[in-house]
Amino acid sequence: MVRADPSLEAQALEILQRWDTAASIRSKPLHDEWKRIIAERDWKLALEESDRGQQLRQASPMMTLLPEQGRLDIIQSARTMRASKGPRSPWKMHYFVDTEFTDFIDCQLISLAIVGEDGTEFYGEVSDFELSACSEFVRAAVLPQLGQFPGRSMPAAQLRDELVAWLLAAPAKPKRVLCFDYQGDFDLVLDLLDAEIPTGWKCEHVGGRLDMERLETYFREHGGRHHALHDARANAFAFM
Repeated sequence: MVRADPSLEAQALEILQRWDTAASIRSKPLHDEWKRIIAERDWKLALEESDRGQQLRQASPMMTLLPEQGRLDIIQSARTMRASKGPRSPWKMHYFVDTEFTDFIDCQLISLAIVGEDGTEFYGEVSDFELSACSEFVRAAVLPQLGQFPGRSMPAAQLRDELVAWLLAAPAKPKRVLCFDYQGDFDLVLDLLDAEIPTGWKCEHVGGRLDMERLETYFREHGGRHHALHDARANAFAFM
């Protein structure tokens, strides 16, 4: 992926220094740069200690899968919060996308998750990405969390076929909307699908509609940051 220009980086850094939330960022390129800087900051923090990877493996909440009831509780909590803010459009069903990938530069898909507002989920891991393309942080924080869902690791071609089948099987009404908070996630999904989103699906950038406090609340309670399925669940939980 191509990095943003220096002026965007400077603006994003200024926003971070002011502790503004993502909701205050109206420009999509600026929001993506803001997310990239946060991700790189997390990566640097994770690499400060040589044994960081081992610590992450020992502490990872994904070592134990989130129980089904826990997942349903998250969905119900999100619905209750939204109901208090007024009715949601009956014409759209939002599906939240998240991916993990090897590096910002040599970017290869590692895993992909989609979480619907109705609780439906899709998850898959790529078995044939190049391990040598992974950054140090990905090796420490992302790779140890893989393999938690038996049978969900497969070659990219098979993942594509299963994703297409899942997208086609989703109810046509209300209107299906793929939501992403980072342009790179959408680019990776589009690349996996050979630039062909199944008919009937729309796409929407929702980075400015995520409540950062709710996002952090999800991770404090359930962990799993930098695992695609948990990140997608967190976005569904934080969507306003």
